[in-house]
Amino acid sequence: VSGVAAGRPRVVVSAGKNLVFLVVLLSAPHLAAAQQGTTKGSAERALFRLENEWAQAVVKRDPAILHRMTAPNWVYSDGTGVLEREAGIKSFTTGTDTVRDASNERMRAFVYDKSAVVIGVLVMKGSGASGPFNNRYRYTDSWVRLDGRWKCVASQDYLMPPPKR
Repeated sequence: VSGVAAGRPRVVVSAGKNLVFLVVLLSAPHLAAAQQGTTKGSAERALFRLENEWAQAVVKRDPAILHRMTAPNWVYSDGTGVLEREAGIKSFTTGTDTVRDASNERMRAFVYDKSAVVIGVLVMKGSGASGPFNNRYRYTDSWVRLDGRWKCVASQDYLMPPPKR
């Protein structure tokens, strides 16, 4: 209710409205943080799904999946050097080794709005010229949201030494 007293407008607001306004005002940062947490959680799930799809693309030797997941200027580096997109994808999908199983362990995602870094361990089992293998690679993949989709822009890994017995 408003009125005029001594030439000034007077506004009277009920205590209930003030309380609601105060609760909303104090809750806003928490609501924003919860929304950000939900967004971060969904980004993590999407990135972990992509990392698992990547591992299966290696098993299937499917370059189309890796082309879909990587940015045009994607680079890959390991102990032997740096490969650009086509050579990197070829290294994952051709060769004499046969990967029978690939899976990720200990994945962690660090999400920064439209970019993210995923670290983890890729376990690959199969056989090659020197016999069966069970290799573990520690990796770092850098992802960016391009045109509404996560695309890997850079990958690095190294073969972990066998566990000490």
